[in-house]
Amino acid sequence: MNKKEYRRKLFTDLYTNIVPERIPIQDCFGYEYQVQAAGYDLLKFQCTCTEQDIENVLENTMKFAMGDIVGIGSPRDATGMMLQKNNENQMSESGFIQHPERSVMNEDEYDEFIKNPHEFIYGTCIPRKLGIYSEKDPVKIAMAFARFLLSSNDSTAKIGKASKKINEKYELYSPPPGTVGSQPVPFDNIADLYRGFSGITLDIKRCPQKVLDACEAMMPYAIWKGSQSKADPLGYNGIATHMAPFLRTKEFEKFYWPTFSKLIHIQAARGQQTAMFCENDWTRFAADYLQDLPMGTRLCFEFGDAKQLKDKLGKKMILGGLYPISLLKSGTKEQCVDKAKEIIDIMGCGGNFYFRFDKPTLHKEDVDAENYKAVMDYVLNQKYDNAGEKVSDTVKAYTIQAYNPDEYPAFKSKYIESYESFTEGYDGFPECAQSMLKEKFDLYNSKIIRFFS
Repeated sequence: MNKKEYRRKLFTDLYTNIVPERIPIQDCFGYEYQVQAAGYDLLKFQCTCTEQDIENVLENTMKFAMGDIVGIGSPRDATGMMLQKNNENQMSESGFIQHPERSVMNEDEYDEFIKNPHEFIYGTCIPRKLGIYSEKDPVKIAMAFARFLLSSNDSTAKIGKASKKINEKYELYSPPPGTVGSQPVPFDNIADLYRGFSGITLDIKRCPQKVLDACEAMMPYAIWKGSQSKADPLGYNGIATHMAPFLRTKEFEKFYWPTFSKLIHIQAARGQQTAMFCENDWTRFAADYLQDLPMGTRLCFEFGDAKQLKDKLGKKMILGGLYPISLLKSGTKEQCVDKAKEIIDIMGCGGNFYFRFDKPTLHKEDVDAENYKAVMDYVLNQKYDNAGEKVSDTVKAYTIQAYNPDEYPAFKSKYIESYESFTEGYDGFPECAQSMLKEKFDLYNSKIIRFFS
């Protein structure tokens, strides 16, 4: 078995309720860190990088990276942002891009949002976030989007080709193509993308029913969006949580959890896994909430009580995180290894655990190379005595809550068009060509949808 097959088996076992031979590792190097570590100027790189530049960055990373998963992450397309006059993100003179607190939806617009969230977002919120779409001239908008699309496709192709080459060369693990997607969750999306932290904090007190109705109104779109990925045991829909730890438990239970939990069960019922990054500390939600998610849900924690999390969730969920990346810079070699041992002794016991840091590196000074190597050497040598055994005798299907498909209408939006509606009244091609043209339409439509959903 070569290294790539070995790594694939590690993650296949992890994701299918089997104790792997050793603890799988997801590395910690963020995009900005890798660019700087390779000697590039971050600002210039984001505006001008070629496929070869990206490959050079990854090659440099592989000089010291030791994990089973080592990716470049999701580089920001600075050119694409500029071409859309992006007001949502701002780049500093050093090249770091940040997402400042902004609101692009007003409190008195909830009723419009509830009528059709997707159409409101793209008709009202997007022009406020992306200035080019506030233009009145449709030709200018079309040309602006064409420029952005060319930029985005160019950026995606460069990253994809370079990443694939490095993954194959160094026999790294990566999920099967098409099996990774995103799962929007109503409360977080409304808070993060439209109302802002301050706005939603006021809304749950001043107009709580509007917030609840808005979360429910988002469900058809959220179900549809999460279903765009191929269902696969090795794939996942990613959720980057944000608001939950800042809510009181009663607020979490009322506003956040109902739609959040339901979406994860709906995707599990079709065979897709969910991978959550639990920002901040979710310990208080472990027993009464997270424990009710489908078996095999992947939970990476930023902070938290390792023992409580393992005791409550370890037999059912796949756990990761908690190792403070800051320790690799500030700690001694002994302290760094001791922390890894402490986490593995608790979280790794019995399987259902992969090693991952609490957050990715950002600045090139974030990691002491010797500390990192010492930690990785330790983790790579942590093998299970009972490899190949089941982690749990629980049948996963029994942990998935039944969903009534009639509870929500099918997702519809005038911005997501079918071939039939698009070609209605147009007869420029004969009937014998329709099936072939529909195939092309569906192909390109699926590619374009990610920019409008």
